[in-house]
Amino acid sequence: MAGQHTGCKPVPHKKILIQTGSMLCHHFIMQSPTPSSLTLSPGRRLTVLAPHPDDESLAAGGLIQHAIAAGAEVRVIFATDGDNNPWPQRWVERRWFIDADCRRRWGAMRRAEGKRAIEVLGLTEENAVFFGIPDTELLPRWRKRDSATLATFVDEFKSFPPDILITPSSQDGHPDHLGMFHFAQEALAQTLLDPTQFTYLIHRRWFHPHATGVSINLTSQQQATKLEAILCHETQIKLSRGRFCSYAGPEEIFTPEPITHP
Repeated sequence: MAGQHTGCKPVPHKKILIQTGSMLCHHFIMQSPTPSSLTLSPGRRLTVLAPHPDDESLAAGGLIQHAIAAGAEVRVIFATDGDNNPWPQRWVERRWFIDADCRRRWGAMRRAEGKRAIEVLGLTEENAVFFGIPDTELLPRWRKRDSATLATFVDEFKSFPPDILITPSSQDGHPDHLGMFHFAQEALAQTLLDPTQFTYLIHRRWFHPHATGVSINLTSQQQATKLEAILCHETQIKLSRGRFCSYAGPEEIFTPEPITHP
């Protein structure tokens, strides 16, 4: 299963325009317009931010396939290796106590799963960047305004300036997703980059409405390829197979997010 590109091969490349309906635009100082479409075309740079290995497939496995088909350049940034993931690790390894060595081993497994998943989607290891930030540390680091972590984001955005940025939602209930969103916004402000930005919502709080915005439609083949990529995350499937597989549906939703520079 791993390493096979089972979907979205055919070129010639074409421009893909994905249109949304009406959007609410909040007004801030020096705010970019709220995007109303997600346009993929040859040479455009798409960056997908994934707090953990698996978020790239769950949130954007279909979008990545669309981008490859359109001839866009794709970068996937994994902030953590998902190493602090105790309950799946306890279940899989049949152990209760998990020390630092156990977490490192688990993180290495999850990083390898992320590499296999993006290969299934049609990318290579060269399309991925792994920051290696400790799992669950993104939000605490953001609250401390950790300069080294911010510099990592800034350097990456300078290295591969995105035309389209896909980032976790500020409404996501997971602290790593929220922390990655905030670091991304500050890095954009420091670099003065102004990509078209969309967010995705994985961990929806019970009181928060479902995500709305741009709908990416997936063909049956793209859904099958996305499911294959999701199943590469074997450490997570053991306890969450039904929930994970439910993401391989006929559409993905991305919410337009204006960029505000101070």
